[in-house]
Amino acid sequence: MSCCSKKRQELTRQLTAIKKRQEETLLVSRKQIHTKFMYTGNSPWVFRGVFTRTRYHFRYKGHTITIEPQDAPAAMAESLLESVP
Repeated sequence: MSCCSKKRQELTRQLTAIKKRQEETLLVSRKQIHTKFMYTGNSPWVFRGVFTRTRYHFRYKGHTITIEPQDAPAAMAESLLESVP
């Protein structure tokens, strides 16, 4: 019986390590998303985040705002917003 529990513990430890690496990879990829956007329109405009439902109010042309990483893909699809490094 003890050999089975040792194998189970080893498998559990390996799976935990794999899961931790996957979570770290996801965090790194989210940080790489450009989250600053510059408004290219001419009049004030409000963009609402798709996931966070946050209101991002762009007041003038060239106004730059940091957008939450969850909302960044939707912001990239907007023609009035330009991703800023």
